[in-house]
Amino acid sequence: MPAIPDDHVVRVLRPFVAATGPVLRGLRDADPFRLGRLARRRALELQESGGRAPEQAPTSRRGKVARVARTGRARALDRLATSKLPGTPRWQTMSPEERDDWWVSRVGRFTSVVASIPGIGGALARRLPVSDILGLAAQGLVICAIAGEHGLNGRDEQVRLLASVLFGRDVDPSRHGDPHAADVEREAGELSGTVGEEKEERGRLSALARAVWRMGSTLWGLQSELDRRPKGNRAWRTLANVPVVGAVGSYRSERSGLKRAARAAARWVAREQGRR
Repeated sequence: MPAIPDDHVVRVLRPFVAATGPVLRGLRDADPFRLGRLARRRALELQESGGRAPEQAPTSRRGKVARVARTGRARALDRLATSKLPGTPRWQTMSPEERDDWWVSRVGRFTSVVASIPGIGGALARRLPVSDILGLAAQGLVICAIAGEHGLNGRDEQVRLLASVLFGRDVDPSRHGDPHAADVEREAGELSGTVGEEKEERGRLSALARAVWRMGSTLWGLQSELDRRPKGNRAWRTLANVPVVGAVGSYRSERSGLKRAARAAARWVAREQGRR
């Protein structure tokens, strides 16, 4: 019999899942430098010009300098128009699997850094499972993002997904109360923060880091389940026990574990959709 009953797992995961909603929307929709708007405008310009920017013959040295500057700007905008960022034309044409890769490579890389910070203290710091809790929160956030990209947006569906991928448990949340209960909404609001409301990229990343820490705090009640979550390579986990350089080992381990969790989540979602 599991050490923690299913109803407790559901009770802990529901606010977590609810909190991922606004955090992920903030990461998808926030465009602090208006990159998405610039990319859409540039894509439209290229479409109207047949894919080529209009050429202008320089008439003077100053004209040549201005032309070089315009060319450099145009090339930067061309790269932006085809970049894989939320809000860009390329994002709209990407498959769910390509978007999964974006979440794992871009957002997952940053959340793995947050989770690895306690590894600076090596084994001494790991006596308290801070890195594991933060790593669990990071994995949960990316898994919920993957679920959303595949149209699996129901809270209890995502609770089932997290319980299966992170803890190897098959739970039935429908037997344990309302996923939209007042206490769930209240706790989720405290956890999610204001990732999408920050105006600058640095502020948005700081808000994401704070959200990961807060969301990790709500998972303390699942400490006995931590050994079940997807882990990284054993060599990196061993290096994580060494002071100072432990942060490097912890980061590499978290990245590896996150990729395993993402692959398992994609397989779970595919099976679930195949049953419908």
